[in-house]
This record gives sequence, C-alpha cells and structure tokens, in this order.
Amino acid sequence: MILRVNVSFSYGRRKVLRGVSFEARRGSLLAVIGPNGAGKSTLLKCIAGILRPEGEVELDGVDLIHMSPRERARFVSYVPQASVPEFNFTIAEFVEMGTYFTGGSVKSALKKVGLWDRKDESVLSLSGGEYQLVLLARALAQGGKVILLDEPTSHLDVNHALRIMELLKELREEKIVIAVLHDLNLALRYANELLVLKDGEKFWEGSAKGLSPEVLEKVYGVKVEFVRGRFGTAVLSSL
Repeated sequence: MILRVNVSFSYGRRKVLRGVSFEARRGSLLAVIGPNGAGKSTLLKCIAGILRPEGEVELDGVDLIHMSPRERARFVSYVPQASVPEFNFTIAEFVEMGTYFTGGSVKSALKKVGLWDRKDESVLSLSGGEYQLVLLARALAQGGKVILLDEPTSHLDVNHALRIMELLKELREEKIVIAVLHDLNLALRYANELLVLKDGEKFWEGSAKGLSPEVLEKVYGVKVEFVRGRFGTAVLSSL
C-alpha cells in the first residue's frame, strides 16, 4: 500500500504549499514537522479532501482528490486538532459518527484505545487526553487505510502523549499513519519517517535516524544538539 502526494495549495493569492511531494507506505509512521506557518495542517487537509489542492493524491494509484466524501471515507481517516466537545453525546455515540459512510465497528475501535468500558459516559466528562483517544477511536471506527492526525499530542500530559504515540506505532503495522507533530522529541522517538516543511515547501525528507541537527537549525533558526539515551534521541535547543 503506497500513498503518493504531490500538491500545491493557495488561500486566495497566498501560496501556502508549493509542490510538496512525498511517498508513504504501510508500516510508515510519518511525522510532519516544521515551524508555525510552514503548511503542515494545510497539507493534511489537502490529503484528507477538506481542501482541494492542485496536483495529485493517490493511494495505490487511486485518485483521492476527486472522490466524493463517501468514497474517500473508505480510504482516509482524519483526526483534527482536538477542541473542547460541545454536545452531550456518549463516547459510543460520538465514535459511531465515524462509521456513517463505512459501517465500521465502534466496539473494536474503543477496545483498541482502552475506552470500551466507559462507552456510556458523556464526552463532556473527559479530560483532554481522554478526548484525544476518543477522536482516534472515531477515526479507527471509520476504517480508513490512511490515518491523518493534526497535532494529536498537543496540550496533553506526558502519560497521554506517550499513550497516543504508542497506539500510532501499533497502527502503522496495518495502516499508513501521518501525524503533524510539534514535539520534536516525540517525532524522533516514534516516527520512522520525517517530512520537514518550511515556508510551504519540502525542506527535507527521510528516515528519522538520518535527520541531522543542521537541518533543524536551518528550519527553526536555533542551535540544536542531539543527545542519545536509553529511550531514543532527545533534542536540546538554544537561541
């Protein structure tokens, strides 16, 4: 299973993405990193079909750009940046919304994230980390072959952030997982591939093990040092 992307996108006259291209395969946990305004979230929305880019988005040669939402739902699941839930749905009802086009299993998805026993609780009662798990469960219930996540660990405590990343690491065995991450330490620890964006363009792409401090210094404009330890590589930075 191969996802091929080559897209450009503009908001009016403002060019946000300029020929950003990459490939991702089953087994990939691809982290998209880069400074604010680099185009990371826009890239995910283009792949998800929320925005209509110029160029190509193909999964095993199948064009995703021109599909209807119903058709695309079988191929791509999208987890947006977490917001505060506004309506008093139960966890099960909320996850079931992801199955509207595909008829996926709510039970299986909630068991995967460890929340099946709490299925009848209100989403309004959840912490930020728990709500992020519910969003992931909804994407799993949808059943897409590609899962896109926009800052899935943002504003989470360490425990929930690591739990989310461990789940994504498991999911890559059966799906293509692409996540926008601001936490460089999580990106280097869990992703096996990286896509680095700067000013709407691809600056660097490759194995996470091949990333150098020099790349991050050029992209973020700060001095960077890699420190390797028992849990992987940590990024230390200084102005």
